[in-house]
Amino acid sequence: MSSSQDIAAFLNVKNAIMPIFAGTDRVLYLSDITGTNQIYSIGTEGDSAGWPYQLTFFEDRVTGLHANQQGTAFIFSRDRGGDEQDQFYLLEGDFEQVVTIRTLLDTPAHKNNFGAWRPDGQAYCFTSNRRHTAFLDVYVQALDGEPELVYQADETLNAVNFSPDGRYLLFRRANTNLSDDLFLLDLNDLSQPPRQLTHLGGSFVYGSAEFSPDGKTLYLLSDQQRDFSNLATMDLASGALTFLNDRPWDSEVMALSPDGTKLAYEVNEAGYSRLFVRDVASGEEQEVTGFPRGIVTGIGLWTSLPVWSSDSRQLAVSFNSPVHNADIWVYSLNNGQLRQLTFSPRGGLDARQFGQPEIVSYTSFDGLEIPALLFLPPGTPKDASTPFILFVHGGPESQTRLGWNPILQYYLSRGYGILAPNVRGSSGYGRVYLALDDVRKRRDSVADLKSAYEWLSTSGYCDPARVAVYGGSYGGFMVLMAVTTYPELWAAGVDIYGIGNMLTFMEKTSPYRLKLRTPEYGDPVVDRDFLIEISAIHKVDQITAPMMVVHGERDPRVPLAESEQMVAALRKRNHPVEYKVFPDEGHGIAKLKNKLELYPAIGDFLDKYLSKTSVAVK
Repeated sequence: MSSSQDIAAFLNVKNAIMPIFAGTDRVLYLSDITGTNQIYSIGTEGDSAGWPYQLTFFEDRVTGLHANQQGTAFIFSRDRGGDEQDQFYLLEGDFEQVVTIRTLLDTPAHKNNFGAWRPDGQAYCFTSNRRHTAFLDVYVQALDGEPELVYQADETLNAVNFSPDGRYLLFRRANTNLSDDLFLLDLNDLSQPPRQLTHLGGSFVYGSAEFSPDGKTLYLLSDQQRDFSNLATMDLASGALTFLNDRPWDSEVMALSPDGTKLAYEVNEAGYSRLFVRDVASGEEQEVTGFPRGIVTGIGLWTSLPVWSSDSRQLAVSFNSPVHNADIWVYSLNNGQLRQLTFSPRGGLDARQFGQPEIVSYTSFDGLEIPALLFLPPGTPKDASTPFILFVHGGPESQTRLGWNPILQYYLSRGYGILAPNVRGSSGYGRVYLALDDVRKRRDSVADLKSAYEWLSTSGYCDPARVAVYGGSYGGFMVLMAVTTYPELWAAGVDIYGIGNMLTFMEKTSPYRLKLRTPEYGDPVVDRDFLIEISAIHKVDQITAPMMVVHGERDPRVPLAESEQMVAALRKRNHPVEYKVFPDEGHGIAKLKNKLELYPAIGDFLDKYLSKTSVAVK
């Protein structure tokens, strides 16, 4: 039933993401048409419209793309072998066929996070752990100069934006993965400490912050003292925060038009996007309609913002859905027209055969309703005969949304149903829901997987004897917890760069991540015994499901040792386990050649242990 050609077709479904305008009539974006994301350019009007030009040709992926205010020059970032150590480069030219590339920052031993261009286009800000591997400090670098350290602290900082006159630098301090604070630094007087703009001391998020043209107001998204993140303004003189709306879903990304008159923002409603444009002066809002139900802000590793043309009259987004691979779309405010700008290849596949999930929910052990996406292969009979994959997202503060996923579509084509639950602790359903798996509540989210199995087993579609649990990163941790806590439920388990030993993970993960992870998972000193207790490595003898384990050797987030020790323990007891390590990958399998090897192998593994024959002889 399977072959490398099958998966090749799905992996040759390409994507266009992270659009950004060069002026008013050209868009730059990232596309993986060559196998890794590179920069392309396409015209929006006239003779050049519809014809893309490739501008970069690296072996490794481009990870980000940022335009100056005039849309005349770009800074892009890329890493090496998935190590997440971004370096910065300047891209200039006509962006049609002629470009020049100049290295701005090349410190491969350090992690660098891009912040923003200075409004005059002569410098940019970023944060880096070059002073100490555990902390991210704030730097400003002129295009013709060296980086200048403008603020340091033993914290995780992220540069956000310059004020319109370039004097002040807004930066964010991450307190945890789910809370932060905003600070304003006077670049004209670095002897003065930065001014803290948020003081409430709660676990609140302040996202997508941008200055008004007069520099007196911040537009941002926040969940301060509320369950969901909404659009707000902050008066910089008083620090007062005023909410502009009160939607019962998270507003996730926001972009202010260059002329300061419009705000574009996206609302994540039950896993799909709604895009709105708000008039700053009147408060009137208009929804951008015409998209199918899907996601309008990105795909994969990056979240793309809606981006404006330099004349504030056009808006570009990347749109994708379960049945639409990601492409660039442009909305014109002049005539209200929405049009698709790029048409990425679909690998020769018929998009009508792609599976559109149903949004469902099930009741967990304590009465909590758990949202989920249910994918069914075409023509699935309701006779309890279909093998299923229980697909667990990573994060844990993540969410399986209604976006394009070629791997899930591939498994659907092989005859597997898929249930993707957003267990407690997932994002997108409010702060209260998000906190329901913190530290000592960790087992409750694992119990949600048991309830998902029970719901599936009575759905009428699923063969209860043929269910595999599958996940990557934190999802891999959940897989390992599921097969050790409820071993009788699973016909197989697929652990992709998962955490087998929560204590050693906390001790050995990248230093800059440790502080952010402690409030979620527990302190490796204070909560040592509990971290040991929830580590599957100490319960390997409970596993009955055959296992497949996958890891990238260069993974900076979940060290390779997490999989090594799990595989060694399984092999010691002669348990069936298949193990794949990719030496040129980091946290995720990014390269096409490795995907072509991996996913058919996982499909064959599932076929081996979820076929009716294998169940009969188990």
